[in-house]
Amino acid sequence: MYEISTSAGKFLIPIEWIKEGHILLAATLIEEMVKNRYSPDEALIRFKEEGLAFTTNQDIVKNFYSQILNLEKENKNGIWARFLKNVFAPMMAGKFDFVVGNPPWIRWEYLSKEYREATKNLWDLYGLSIIKDSKDTLGKGKKDFSMLFTYASCDNYLKKGGKLGFLITQEVFKSKGAGEGFRRFQIGDKEYLKVLKAHDLVSIKPFEGAANKTAMIIIKKGEKTEYPLPYFVWNKKKGTGKIQTDNLLEEVLPLLQKKKYIAKPIGLNVGAWQTLFIELKDLSMIEGKNYYKAQSGIIDDPYGVFWIEIKQILSDGTVIISNLPEKGKREISKIEIKVEPDLIYPSLRGSDIQRWQAKSKFFVFLTQNPKKREPIPETDFKKYFPKTYNYFIKFKEILLSSSSKMVKRLREEKAFYAMFGVSTHTMSKYKVVWKQMSNDIYGAVISQIKTPIGYKIIIPLHTTAFISTNNEDEAHYLCAIINSKPVREFIKSFSSAGRGFGTPSVMEHIGIPKFDPNNKIHKELSLLSKECHKLKEEGKDKEIERLEDKIDLLVKKLFNI
Repeated sequence: MYEISTSAGKFLIPIEWIKEGHILLAATLIEEMVKNRYSPDEALIRFKEEGLAFTTNQDIVKNFYSQILNLEKENKNGIWARFLKNVFAPMMAGKFDFVVGNPPWIRWEYLSKEYREATKNLWDLYGLSIIKDSKDTLGKGKKDFSMLFTYASCDNYLKKGGKLGFLITQEVFKSKGAGEGFRRFQIGDKEYLKVLKAHDLVSIKPFEGAANKTAMIIIKKGEKTEYPLPYFVWNKKKGTGKIQTDNLLEEVLPLLQKKKYIAKPIGLNVGAWQTLFIELKDLSMIEGKNYYKAQSGIIDDPYGVFWIEIKQILSDGTVIISNLPEKGKREISKIEIKVEPDLIYPSLRGSDIQRWQAKSKFFVFLTQNPKKREPIPETDFKKYFPKTYNYFIKFKEILLSSSSKMVKRLREEKAFYAMFGVSTHTMSKYKVVWKQMSNDIYGAVISQIKTPIGYKIIIPLHTTAFISTNNEDEAHYLCAIINSKPVREFIKSFSSAGRGFGTPSVMEHIGIPKFDPNNKIHKELSLLSKECHKLKEEGKDKEIERLEDKIDLLVKKLFNI
């Protein structure tokens, strides 16, 4: 007998079904009998009639059928009989000149523990787990099962020189870490896979009700991928409404338009694909090593504890605050309490940022020592900020049950109120901040602001990214560059819209030179950014557009475009 472990348990299958190629017939028969609710004894008679059950294996056959039948009775049968067909298909199907399909799109973390364990060796075998030049790991990489399915299909079903066409998530092309193994386009250390072309179907949303990013890849087995390669972007024509998913191809094509781009990796050979419209290929002049390093905002989980509003300033210098549990998803009690003002700072979310303007909407506690990058020692916390400590102790159990493994481990090892991502950069006098989760770059310069508890540095939260500096002119120089149309278009060419669009890593590929106060272009860009911020505050958006045109021309000069 043959044993298969699944999330629904272990299945024992007669070895004869596999050796003699009867698994497909058996699975089809099982589907039919389970649907019609044959009893195990009735099913055994059918199996014998079809030559699938004998004296030597009838107990195994009967028990196997009983398992599938019980799953059906519990409304869990679903695809199990069909799944068994697919398990053994590579042994019997042979290899083909053409393979076409739509593999399952399932994030690694959503796979059952059993299935993750069962397939882990395959991720390693195909080189999909870890990339030498990346810190990304299998668990952290947000990999999608469709990646493994594509490689396994090329390996098992495709003849050398054969072609595979799969619908797949666009993230395999654009993700900054997760897709690196996939973009090796090599089966382990042996055969190469050549990407002939790719189609971007994200904007037309071919799957009704699904928010996934659909793309298509065409691969040829046995040749090495060469860049740049053709990348086609599909969009609906202007005025086209919802397209029914059951429409025929000839009905849909007149409603769509296709633009040809070129795709090539940015940075590493396995880096995220940069896709450029042919007319915009000069934007590649922007690519280079950035003098500046971007950071992520602080992680302050859970919001309902760290995010606060100031209700009242007391004569002794302390303040009455209220936490903001309604801002987060966890159930946390709302309280009003007296605390010291020392660890309270104005905060900034991505949603608080517009181009040329960023406004703090509420306050956040900062319980870390930025220089040591560690939480304030508990003995010091109790000694110097006893009222604030009294506030946090009320939420100790919630803080130690953080959904973030990284934060949870830090709190267990250091202090229950520890935060993540706080450094001297967080406290720099000037910061150029932008939204991380977006479809464009929206940047602004922030510094300290006047608050009811004095002048305070604004603290960027984790939905933002920023570059720190202690020079105001330098901050505005940087802001003008990242807000310019050429740089924004360049970032769009390799970063996929959504949660990861504006992560700090996108700035690694922009060759921004160090600010030189004696450089005429640098000085002009800085002055224009300052003026844009002033006009934004005054609500004069039309005048800003004129200045943005000047910024775009200067940035083109800066990068020799």
